[in-house]
Amino acid sequence: MFRTRSAASDMQNQSSEDLQREYDLITSERAGGHNALSAINTQNDIARELERRER
Repeated sequence: MFRTRSAASDMQNQSSEDLQREYDLITSERAGGHNALSAINTQNDIARELERRER
């Protein structure tokens, strides 16, 4: 199950390692043909959060 928009704000409470693992899991699922829009949106949210942390 992928994050809902309201749950996206919880990303700030997760470690970068946890977010990276979730990102990688979604990548694997998408490679297997599961390309739900919610998965793509979640992956984008994770990428933005990880990028924000690197600044």
